[in-house]
Amino acid sequence: MIYRMQFASDVIRDGMGLELIDESNTVVAEVFRNDSTHELVFSAFTENIPFIEIEKLVSVARHDLQTFEDGTVLPMKKE
Repeated sequence: MIYRMQFASDVIRDGMGLELIDESNTVVAEVFRNDSTHELVFSAFTENIPFIEIEKLVSVARHDLQTFEDGTVLPMKKE
């Protein structure tokens, strides 16, 4: 199966997401940057997503989502 990614702004949840989309144009996973809580959250909406695709999604999200709306840098690890 071939996957692609797209960015999606979400005004209701107050943030930006990077979505993983399968060949049937279904969003199967996302990394969401919540600008009100300053959290990054991963969600999977289906089972059996290849691990390499999840790794790519997280890596691209970490690099391209960059900062929260107020300029705060994304957290690197939870302490």
